Amino acid sequence: MDKIKKVYIDSRYKTNDSVSNSDFKFELKEALDLPDNTVCYIDDICIPHTWYSIEDYNNKLYIENTYPDFSLSASVLTLPEGNYNATTLAATLQATLQHSFPNENYRCVYNTARGSITITSDRSFRIYTDLEVIDIQNNLLGNPSFSGWVDNNNQLTTVDLNDLRSMNEIIRHSSPIVPESTFETGFIDLLNVHNIYIHCGNIGNYNCIGVRGDNPIKKVPVSSSFGYLILDSVVAPHDKIDVSRQSIKSMNFTLKNVHGNVINLHGAHISLSLIFQTIE
Repeated sequence: MDKIKKVYIDSRYKTNDSVSNSDFKFELKEALDLPDNTVCYIDDICIPHTWYSIEDYNNKLYIENTYPDFSLSASVLTLPEGNYNATTLAATLQATLQHSFPNENYRCVYNTARGSITITSDRSFRIYTDLEVIDIQNNLLGNPSFSGWVDNNNQLTTVDLNDLRSMNEIIRHSSPIVPESTFETGFIDLLNVHNIYIHCGNIGNYNCIGVRGDNPIKKVPVSSSFGYLILDSVVAPHDKIDVSRQSIKSMNFTLKNVHGNVINLHGAHISLSLIFQTIE
């Protein structure tokens, strides 16, 4: 091959069996047979910031209400998916709590100066951390004092310990608390994706290690707000990926967050370029 060859990728031209615009397969018209000492750069990346602050992977609130008979009421509440600001999140959180617990008079107020939400109730309550949810599930399931998890409509539901879908990262809640009638969250972080990890198992020799031990080919910082384009390009020589002696015809691209969740672009398309270069 030539010393430099460039391939343009656009999810608009994904194959029919692709899952979505952030989990898609791209077929080349002809195979690229790459010689020794060939590297690949990911360049000209264009990703629209169209995912929501609350998606199906971070929309669960695990909460306990304390009653006079000391019975344990553990609920897993689901918030509607959507793009929120701190004020609308507080309002939606209040509406969800009031619907689930109509007699507790829950109130949620956004504190502009501190960037937090204060939740109050007429009765003591506590929001579980992720570790507490796992502990309860492992140690109390089957215990007569624990009747099981209930949902927004007070119906029994199940909890998958491998997929909690908790919103604790949004409200910055990781330290256990005792039941009280007032709780203030940490700083509300509605930018739930700080970096986009592009995966493509067809490219490279697994010489990149992600934070979870996986193998992304590129990390793209989220530098634009909702509704705008995220642009990224080659910034350093060590961004190269060794693709020596590979034959590439089809490629599977997946965009994930740091937890490994596929990012839902809600129909928007991405594009990028692959630059193949032989090194002397």
